[in-house]
Amino acid sequence: MSTIVLDAAGGDHAPGEAVAGVALALQQGYVQPDEVILTGPESLVRAAMQKAGLPAAVQVVDAPDVLAPTDTPTDALRKKRNNSIAVGIGLVKAGKAGGFVSAGSTGTVVAAATLGLRYLEGIRKACIGAVIEGENNPFIVLDVGANPQPKPQHLAQFALMGSAYYAGQFGVAAPQVGILNIGSEDKKGSPLVLEARRLMKEMPIHFHGNVEGVEIFSGDCHVVVTDGFSGNVLLKTSEGVAEYLLRATFGAMAKVGISPEHIKAVQQAVMPRVDFSEYGGALLLGVEGVVTICHGRSRAPAFANALRFTRRALAAGVNDHIVEAAKALNLASNEDERGQPAD
Repeated sequence: MSTIVLDAAGGDHAPGEAVAGVALALQQGYVQPDEVILTGPESLVRAAMQKAGLPAAVQVVDAPDVLAPTDTPTDALRKKRNNSIAVGIGLVKAGKAGGFVSAGSTGTVVAAATLGLRYLEGIRKACIGAVIEGENNPFIVLDVGANPQPKPQHLAQFALMGSAYYAGQFGVAAPQVGILNIGSEDKKGSPLVLEARRLMKEMPIHFHGNVEGVEIFSGDCHVVVTDGFSGNVLLKTSEGVAEYLLRATFGAMAKVGISPEHIKAVQQAVMPRVDFSEYGGALLLGVEGVVTICHGRSRAPAFANALRFTRRALAAGVNDHIVEAAKALNLASNEDERGQPAD
């Protein structure tokens, strides 16, 4: 199923930028008009579609309940059940779409997906994996927000999913998998990290060992595993540092008299490597369907790239790679009869 649902009501600049992102994706050939479904208050979405010049072949499914920034995931799923996130996840669950993209509340997307969609066979926790462009290779950090307090076995499964995802998406047969730590020595780290590290060493993955923060951006370690709290701090700090350095660097270049043309040339070379919009979003790994979570500040290019990113993940059979890897460890026996995690 190649159809993708886009939450047109999610994000700081919805629905205009989300719908403009669809128009850009169509223009670039990332998707076809009949492969996109928009969710949100229908009148607002259609007005944005008309402004962006979207063809009528792009479907709209009405989701009249509007989420406020103060709404918790519980509010969204119990009091406002017809919101754009819940409706979109429902379309994936019903088999009407293979993927879902949203720049709305990360907590609500995670809650809706983990409650509305089945976990993949053998997987007990979902996690968010963010792809970042490293100096030598792209790398994926997971988890970056879904599980602030995971157990060691959950981190081990994140390692398994990250390895399977990276192999399928980037064509690397044996991705190097590391665990974020405060030092390279085997005995360093919290009890969580030490036990997770022990489990990872016994798994059929190419385990790199501990990864310190200073090493991450080389990209030599393809998969970096951590808890959702640390991963989220790492991701947002990285974004802030990158933006600060770019402003400082380009400002200094202008002050010393480098021509605007040369500054622009440097910007064009550097920005694709540090701009979050280049990948568009992060995947929620571990659930059926492909769920992409976008930055709340996303503009049209980010939404367009998120659609492309989701389409590529569907075509690469990311979930098939994860299930195959989980079966090799016989992890499915830990699930209950409904296919949901036992703990």
